[in-house]
Amino acid sequence: MAVEVVLPKVDMDMEAGTIAQWRVAAGDLVEVGDVLFEMETAKSLMEVEAPAAGRIRDLAPVDGNELAVGTIVAWIDEATADADPAASLIAPSSLPSPTEASPPTPAQVPSPRPTPAAPPASVPAPTPRSGDATAPLRATPWARTRAREEGIALASVVGSGPEGRIVAADVDALARVRPHDVTASTRGSVAATDADTLLPMTPTRRIVAERLAASAQKAPHFYLTAHIDMGALRDALAAYRHAAPERAPVSTTLAIVYLVARVLARHPALNASCDEAGIRLHRDVHVGVAMDRDGDLVVPVLRAAHRQPLEALAHDYARLRDAVRTRAITPADMRGGTFSVSNLGMYGVDAFTAIINPPESAILAIGRTLDTPVARDGAIVLRPMANFCLSSDHRIVDGVAAARFMADLRVAIETPHLLSPAPGSTTT
Repeated sequence: MAVEVVLPKVDMDMEAGTIAQWRVAAGDLVEVGDVLFEMETAKSLMEVEAPAAGRIRDLAPVDGNELAVGTIVAWIDEATADADPAASLIAPSSLPSPTEASPPTPAQVPSPRPTPAAPPASVPAPTPRSGDATAPLRATPWARTRAREEGIALASVVGSGPEGRIVAADVDALARVRPHDVTASTRGSVAATDADTLLPMTPTRRIVAERLAASAQKAPHFYLTAHIDMGALRDALAAYRHAAPERAPVSTTLAIVYLVARVLARHPALNASCDEAGIRLHRDVHVGVAMDRDGDLVVPVLRAAHRQPLEALAHDYARLRDAVRTRAITPADMRGGTFSVSNLGMYGVDAFTAIINPPESAILAIGRTLDTPVARDGAIVLRPMANFCLSSDHRIVDGVAAARFMADLRVAIETPHLLSPAPGSTTT
């Protein structure tokens, strides 16, 4: 029996997606729950798992084209361990168009093609290596895919899985000690000439480009900058970490987000959006934090950040950061932001202006903290100063409203006790 593998619908407003990469090859044996491919949507990169066990065939090509939700992208022949592992790719012309109004009905689904049995000698059953260099290699489908992407011979990898089976982590460990000239997301899809290298735009980058271009053209941006003393915040963070080292770590970025959320609760115009009905003032503060994922910009959202204690916010931030790093971030994690923060100070950037993440009304850009000569009590002293730049949508935010927000943010950052527990609270 053949089971179809379809492009799933993972978000209410999702209509199409793109296969970013297959983690298995045609002819591989897969188990229920094995990750088959990575699907890129307008909002995230998702892993799609096998709905059945068997041998996978007829893999749709990875060509960057969008496919409609419900499109059949592969077949799994159940209980076909002896079937022919050579399976052909579906021709692009045989795939349904992403403009189709609905997923294919049972009448539209092509019947699976029979898979001829292979001569026993052509497909030897895998056996443990046991020191025999001539024995077939045992490796997971994802490990084989990673080895192909990295250009690594499986024979050079020492397996750490059961009976010496090679897993993806073994390949990645070997790959990390070699130089890389392109990111994993673009490796294998680079078109090179004698003079130039062309990196195809990923669906995520294409969506980001379209959204930010529309924001820059539609929203009248204006900018306010402030140099803020970071000394008190540094001291408060050091005291917080020293008081309970076992607590989730709190970075400077997270501490700023924590304070920004509490200041935003008093400045509704900065926590607003503009739509056809008018200006929408949001009740809760959901702060998006700009992060990088293999060269793509993603903005996971910290929910109700103005009401979360610092320790809870730290756990949520760590979860989102790890999800971005492991490419497990979901559309739900990036939906519904009301304000964004982008910190490039860790890269040595002194100051920059950021484009508003639509439909939000503002975004805060943070530069690096640098010891700077400033006047204090009639003397010139060195203080750790950082440049903060607020980009605001002038359709929603007036200059005075933005200035008041920046003034209150300065007080919050330069007042260490704001990171201390509130009266009656047990956790910060």
